[in-house]
Amino acid sequence: MNDAAGRTGLEPPRTAPDERGAPVEAPAPRSAPSRDGEGVRVARTVVETATRPRVNVRRVALLAAAALGVIALIALVVYWRANIGLVKTDNAQTVGDIAPVSSKETGTVIRVDVQENQHVTAGTPLVELDPQDYRVALAQAQATLAAAQAQVRALQAALGAQQQQFTAGLHAAQAHVQATQPTVPQAQAQLDLQDRTTAAQLTQARARVTTAAAAVTAARTAADTAARTLGRDRQLLAQGAIAPQQLDVDASAAQTAQAQYQAAQDALAQARADVQAAQAARQQVVIARSAIEVNQGQLANAQAQVAQAAAGGTVVQQRAQELSVAEAQAAQAAETVRAAQLNLDRAVIRAPADGWVTNRTVEVGQVVMPNQPLLSLTLPGVWVVANIKETQVGGIRPGQPVRVRIDAYRGRTYRGRVESIGAATGSTTALLPPDNATGNFVKVVQLVPVRITLDPADLSRQPLQVGLSAEAAIDTRGRR
Repeated sequence: MNDAAGRTGLEPPRTAPDERGAPVEAPAPRSAPSRDGEGVRVARTVVETATRPRVNVRRVALLAAAALGVIALIALVVYWRANIGLVKTDNAQTVGDIAPVSSKETGTVIRVDVQENQHVTAGTPLVELDPQDYRVALAQAQATLAAAQAQVRALQAALGAQQQQFTAGLHAAQAHVQATQPTVPQAQAQLDLQDRTTAAQLTQARARVTTAAAAVTAARTAADTAARTLGRDRQLLAQGAIAPQQLDVDASAAQTAQAQYQAAQDALAQARADVQAAQAARQQVVIARSAIEVNQGQLANAQAQVAQAAAGGTVVQQRAQELSVAEAQAAQAAETVRAAQLNLDRAVIRAPADGWVTNRTVEVGQVVMPNQPLLSLTLPGVWVVANIKETQVGGIRPGQPVRVRIDAYRGRTYRGRVESIGAATGSTTALLPPDNATGNFVKVVQLVPVRITLDPADLSRQPLQVGLSAEAAIDTRGRR
């Protein structure tokens, strides 16, 4: 500076602080004439620069530091207000349902109808097995069913005929019993009455015969006496020992005695006829008793027929049991046909639901066994599972809003809500859960799985795959 001032003939201005400490500009010296215009311009520039006020660097630094502190404080408040109550984690991933598809039957693969990552709908054929063995089994089952059904129809016809025969025989026997049974007691009562009546009539007839026989004997004796008296009277009349009137009286008496004798004989004959009639009536009683015995035998026979017809019900029951067995066999044959048809249908393995084919391992010609995995279906519907530290899970509630960022799509944010909080920590459900009862215990912060449902509108704009890494921020300032 001194050299420059000496060359130009100028001295740089000096500044002195005023009472407040601010620099005060010194008066500029007069410029000397130079030999060329360029030197004058340089000198003028140097003079103007020198005449500017000198800056207080310390004060400027303090002001800058204060401004930066205010800006940092404002930024800290803004960040704090924006992130207070947020539970963040980068230990999250997208999760979905993956349905394994396997065979239920043993068979040889003859066709694979889908490719990896192909979208299929429910019921779409995926894999086809050789159906020949199952078709033969179905035909055999159908033949067995037809034979069983024919046996059932034959037994139904036999049972119907047996029931009809049993019913007709039973009704006939019961009708015979009903027709015979009421007449037997009535005939028996009439027979008893007739027996008593004819017995009394026979006794009376025999008594009249005895009386009539005695009357005949008396009448004959009287007639014989009257006849002898008449004979004597005739002799005496011839001798003149009696009057003719006496002869007439005795003759009349003889005639009367003879008439009485004849009447006694007639009465005896009538009494004997009554005895014969009573005996004939008694014979009718015997005949009636024989008829009643015949009716009783017929009744017993009819009752035996009823019992025999009723015993036919046992045969009907046996036929019914045989029919039940045949029907059960037919039902079993029908179920065998259904099982064979189901096995044949299972030869075509179909998609259980809509989804995308994943992890296809089956190939044509492969012999598969039951429950052998063939491929998987990734089903529609993706959600996020965030593993939250146990020290942060206390403020999380279902329904709280969540912001999710997927590592595969850094520029996109998915909205969601907390659907549920796991009932167990991840370590509890691990293959080898920790045992804190051992002596070498080390406390580790546990992780609790939280299920997050994503907004369907965001998913429709950008679908997500299962298993993607994600970052989740749960806003716990909402409902608690």
